[in-house]
Amino acid sequence: MHCPRFLLTIIFFAVASSLAAQEKDGFFLYEDSSRQLSPGAALQLFRDGKFNATPAGDNNKGFTRSVFWLAYMNPVDRPADSLLLSIGHNHINRIHFYYADSLPVLQWITGDHYPFAQRPILATGFYFPVQRKGLYLAKIDKANESLQLSFRTYAKTAALAMETRDKTTMAVFTGMLLLLVIFGLYLFIIEKERLYLYYILFISTGWLWVLSNAGYGFEYLWPDAPWFASKARPVFTLVPLIFSMLFLVHYIGGVKLRKIRIAIRILISLIAGSVVLIFFVTEKMHDTDVWLFLQYLIPLNPLFYIVISFGVLIVASWQGNRFAMFYLAANIVLLLSAVLQISFSFGSINRFGHFFSKYGLAVGYVAEAIIITAGLVYRFNRYRLDKEKLLVEMNRRQHENTRILMDVQEAERNHIANQLHDVAGSLLSAAKLNLSSLREKEWSNNRSTSLQLEKTEEAVGLVSDMVRNLSHALSPVMLAQVGFKTALEKVVSIFNVSDQINIHLVVIGFEEYKPAFNNYYTALYGIVYELLNNIVKHSRAKNALLQVMEYDDMFTILAEDDGIGLTGNATEKKPGLGMAGIESKINYFSGSIAFDKVTPSGLIITIEIPISNDAVQDNTGR
Repeated sequence: MHCPRFLLTIIFFAVASSLAAQEKDGFFLYEDSSRQLSPGAALQLFRDGKFNATPAGDNNKGFTRSVFWLAYMNPVDRPADSLLLSIGHNHINRIHFYYADSLPVLQWITGDHYPFAQRPILATGFYFPVQRKGLYLAKIDKANESLQLSFRTYAKTAALAMETRDKTTMAVFTGMLLLLVIFGLYLFIIEKERLYLYYILFISTGWLWVLSNAGYGFEYLWPDAPWFASKARPVFTLVPLIFSMLFLVHYIGGVKLRKIRIAIRILISLIAGSVVLIFFVTEKMHDTDVWLFLQYLIPLNPLFYIVISFGVLIVASWQGNRFAMFYLAANIVLLLSAVLQISFSFGSINRFGHFFSKYGLAVGYVAEAIIITAGLVYRFNRYRLDKEKLLVEMNRRQHENTRILMDVQEAERNHIANQLHDVAGSLLSAAKLNLSSLREKEWSNNRSTSLQLEKTEEAVGLVSDMVRNLSHALSPVMLAQVGFKTALEKVVSIFNVSDQINIHLVVIGFEEYKPAFNNYYTALYGIVYELLNNIVKHSRAKNALLQVMEYDDMFTILAEDDGIGLTGNATEKKPGLGMAGIESKINYFSGSIAFDKVTPSGLIITIEIPISNDAVQDNTGR
């Protein structure tokens, strides 16, 4: 009698202990490798003790072909919406959530393969209300992909406060990245260089990778596109690598080794092909070899990128390329941040674990973007300084070339003037003397012949005077002798003698010849001659006014005529090489020229040539 009672007592306590164990609150996990388990069968397996008790937290399952069943025993009834069961990671394809008091009752179906609005709580993570006492089951399906699983419970207020804090933090990071993108756009608009376009695309797509990895892309950018939600992470993992590599090559000034250039092209092609392949893979293909091939191919692309990019950057940095140093430092920061986030997520490091497990990647990417932007600023300033130096050198050379051109022109003018004055003038003077002698001695009795010789003598004399005047106009050899004002009067008289135009000259200043201003006098003389020549040839004017004025700090020339003025577009104000010569002299002295139309007809040309301080000091002897 005692023996059966004793056995019954043992059996009773065993069953009670078993039931008590099943009623204990906490998490239990079961791996369904067949992926065929029904909710009822899963509940029975739980009751049979086949589920493994698992502490709340993170479980990295890695690549898996299985479906996982999560059981949570809620020990007490709770007020509505007071407790939330969180299931992560943020990228689980499907979650079927059941309440299983006696039979499993489906409460929610959600996941990345469903619209975002289908989530029980509209938040970045997966949160399920837990109210009634009893067992809750969740079928977690991310078969044929990598699964980082986590589960824990939160008070609803605490969960929503955490979500708000996380979103605020990411919004701050996003604002920082947006400012950097705007800065890159500003540089692109100014420089029109592809480098800055690659920078913008690299920073933008890279941040989309961060947002999609954290779940914010699905929540805010494509909430109604579940077909893209599962593709966003691999796509934005690969696309930034393309723009990063293009940016890298342009940023460091190119890659010299042909084999490395070929390797970069192959890598870019491989990444682009992988992206295209991702878009072609449908949900039905997740069990095929194509999808498995992609699962292995996708991680290889970043690995190849790291090997090639770090190799190029290390070599370029070793050779003293400062841009490569910036980029290498930025990539190291991002890589370290990614390692830290993984370490904190897996619990390898606990200090500051919550912050870095959530924002490690974002912090690393923002830091990388800031370092690269600092490198861009350095590059922009350096190139700007190089351009300024180049412009200064070009201006110096142009100034020197103009001086040489002016010297050559003056030398040619002097040569021609000397030939006209010394040779042609002397011959004409001799001819005039011979004609005079012939007229007086040989033909004195022949009135008609003497008169013809007299006319011929007068014509030769007129030609001789014109040749002499022309020689003086070509080369103002008499500037130092007769002064600048008298030289101008002589030039004007040459043009007036044609009776085609009446030129009135007004000269203000120039009371004395200043040797220190000899270059100015020569240039002004040449400008006046070319201006008058242009007026006579092109303006069809009958009258003209020429004013030449000397001030303490500048010379001013004002030429006004009643001709046809400017016609057509602005370029017609330069009728020929004469005006080009004028402008070259003006530019040489850093002067200015302005053209103003006169109503009803005519043109006013105003020229201002500043006097340099060096010339003033040379003139005053200080």
